[in-house]
Amino acid sequence: MNKKETNDLMKSYLQSFQRNNPPFPNQPIEFKDVPTHGKKIVKLLKKEGITYDEAYASLQYAYNLIKYESNFLKL
Repeated sequence: MNKKETNDLMKSYLQSFQRNNPPFPNQPIEFKDVPTHGKKIVKLLKKEGITYDEAYASLQYAYNLIKYESNFLKL
């Protein structure tokens, strides 16, 4: 797969995690722990030393996996 094909595939995969999304606008009080959990995830991704595109793809994969698994179990 060449670089252009890889970039096109990445763009089509990264549906929910675009570069211009704000961290968590208008945070409802019920989600007060969300930034804490998100910061832990970002810290882990930084420790792995991956690129931003790889991080976005990893987040999209995790989102898709959680969405799929939510059909079978409760987190």
